[in-house]
Amino acid sequence: MKINEKLLKPLSEINYLRAENVERYRVIIRYFYEEYEKIHYWMHKEDVYEMMIQTGLFPDYTLELCQSDLSQLTEWKNLEAMQDTTKVLTIEEFKNRKYRYQLSDYTIEIERMMIRLENLEVEGASLEPSLLERIHKRICEIKEISQKDISEVSIWWNDLNNDFIRLNRNYQDYIRTLSSARAEEMMKTNEFLIFKDQII
Repeated sequence: MKINEKLLKPLSEINYLRAENVERYRVIIRYFYEEYEKIHYWMHKEDVYEMMIQTGLFPDYTLELCQSDLSQLTEWKNLEAMQDTTKVLTIEEFKNRKYRYQLSDYTIEIERMMIRLENLEVEGASLEPSLLERIHKRICEIKEISQKDISEVSIWWNDLNNDFIRLNRNYQDYIRTLSSARAEEMMKTNEFLIFKDQII
């Protein structure tokens, strides 16, 4: 095993996943990531603040709190900040330093991994909770998706339909395993407890 400096270096970039205000940080980073995927890399404090208010999750959120969150995420190297001088007309405006922010390379990869983990599918005869959660999430999006264009509605419907098909297939496999001749036979023996643990 080769041990190098990178392996031993602490990663401040993962702090936002376990910090005290994890809900706010996760929403902000996911917003930046979704905008990054649309090739919209740089965001201002006002963009983030407006998004946070629109979620309805943070009714007491203020512009000052937003600035504090962005500063903390910048300190952890999740965001890179750059002074925005494009609209500066006076020396006073320059002194008040308005920043724009973008995701760091590490954070892009961390968010990609988080999305993969959120959508992780366990193959085989099991009833996976993540699949039920995903179906519930998509059903809750019905009102919002009805306002979208036809291509987005089509993608949403295909995803929901595929999840239902997968759920149906999984439950059939699960019931089949429980109803197999081997299972019936094992229920009469001490091996049943081991079998039950494996099934679960």
